[in-house]
Amino acid sequence: MRSRARLSRNEEGVVLVLCLITLVVLTLIGVSTTTTSRLEVEIAGNDKTAKEAFYATELALTVGETVVGSLLSRAALEEDTTPGRYAKLNLNEWKTLVWDNAHAAVVDIDTVRKGLKVFAPPRYILGEWTLRRDSLRTGTGIQRGVYEFDITARGTGSSATSETILQSVYAKRYN
Repeated sequence: MRSRARLSRNEEGVVLVLCLITLVVLTLIGVSTTTTSRLEVEIAGNDKTAKEAFYATELALTVGETVVGSLLSRAALEEDTTPGRYAKLNLNEWKTLVWDNAHAAVVDIDTVRKGLKVFAPPRYILGEWTLRRDSLRTGTGIQRGVYEFDITARGTGSSATSETILQSVYAKRYN
């Protein structure tokens, strides 16, 4: 009997230590789960904002391509008189442009879908990039060939920091 009494007196603090270790481990698991969940919510929000910016930019690019497609002649471009239309445009010139009402065309806000949240309305610029002539003959008269237009579009998501810029080249022959 004496040996059992001695054993139970030596093990009195073991349960308390095991409970404390278990509590610390469960607390660490809970903190890491909370941190991971918060990080996942931030990633999902950033992804949503980036997609909104891409969709807005793609919309502006499509509107710009539609404008170029609807031009009846090269003269109808009305460059330097209509905002967002330029006579000769270098492909990298968009980096120096100011994306405001005087320098870029604005997509009509009714065209932007109601489910798409944007910080600013999407914008685009058009510019003649080059003329690929049908012949090497130069001189006076109408130059025949395929005009290539650079279309650059800019859109934002629901945050101003989420910005996307897309470019396309649209080729058109005028008769």
